[in-house]
Amino acid sequence: MKNYHTYKVEDFIQDADFQDWVRGRGNREAFWRSFLQTYPDKKEAFQQAEQFIRAANVAPERLSEAEIRKETEVFIENASAYIPKRQSPAAVFQDEQSPVYTFRWVLAVAAVFALVMGFGWYFATNKPEPLITKLSDNPVSQLVETTNDTQHLLRVVLNDSSEVLLSPQSRLRYPSQFSGNARTVYLQGEGSFSVKRQRQPFRVYTGEMITQVLGTRFVVKAFDRDQKITVQVLSGKVSVYKKKPERVPDNKEVNGLILNANQAAIFEKSDGNLTKTLVANPAPIQKRSKELSFVYDEVPLPVILRELEKSYGIPIQFDEQTFAASKITAILSSESLYEKLDLLCKASSASYEITDGQIVISRKGYR
Repeated sequence: MKNYHTYKVEDFIQDADFQDWVRGRGNREAFWRSFLQTYPDKKEAFQQAEQFIRAANVAPERLSEAEIRKETEVFIENASAYIPKRQSPAAVFQDEQSPVYTFRWVLAVAAVFALVMGFGWYFATNKPEPLITKLSDNPVSQLVETTNDTQHLLRVVLNDSSEVLLSPQSRLRYPSQFSGNARTVYLQGEGSFSVKRQRQPFRVYTGEMITQVLGTRFVVKAFDRDQKITVQVLSGKVSVYKKKPERVPDNKEVNGLILNANQAAIFEKSDGNLTKTLVANPAPIQKRSKELSFVYDEVPLPVILRELEKSYGIPIQFDEQTFAASKITAILSSESLYEKLDLLCKASSASYEITDGQIVISRKGYR
């Protein structure tokens, strides 16, 4: 068994299991995700090694032997032309003739040649991985770019300890160190975010839409080929608004939406329309001591609906008086929220619809 208590940066880098995990491969995802909980004193070495492996996967340009020789000659020529102190031509000539100078010059040439040849051999024998991490071409922002060209989710840890599960064929750009009044990243594709709560807001730019949070879990889907951009909130609260909201002087209103858990926003690229709805499969936000189950024996429907509303964090609108006389006897456990609503509505001659991220229930024929 490996002695992780003694691991240093180089040990993590040389660990094949760790390399596979960073690159989105391997079968020890759970182990490495919980590693720092078991070995908290290894956090710095762990993160440095992870960043090193990502940076080492930059796709290099392959150099031919002729190009390597040419670059070596140019480098040696430039290096030999540099003279640290002003000297007369005679003094320089005498220094060049000395054994010490000759020996140092030979060592310098040999070191440079070995270094260049080493890089050439490495790039020629090591094919780039499908994961690409590099600095952005923009010299001002100096954003790190991570592209997931694998068929699996890729975990990206930002320097504030926020995590992003990057879906296949997706790209994330982010600063190596967050600074300023906001933590800003740029997503193309799909990513599931788990944001650490801090004073600076966390912003995700996706085309013409911006998602802003302080600390929560949410999923953003913004592929170029899709006609829609979607944001689904798993926990917490986020605000979603257009990149260039229309404002007038002294008007603080922003054309956007506030989303809570199990709510979603859809941005139509064609007309810029932004609407609120619910996620495809709402999950309970409150856990019980036992497996989530709803057991009812002649319970008024409004009581059941308020319990569902509290458990899923989704507003349910209905007329209390209209459904006060509806008594329900049922056991609801493994069904999805929508399946539960279907059963309840069927038992009480009602129907429901989703409007503005809420569930609206009414008697059939009374809408």
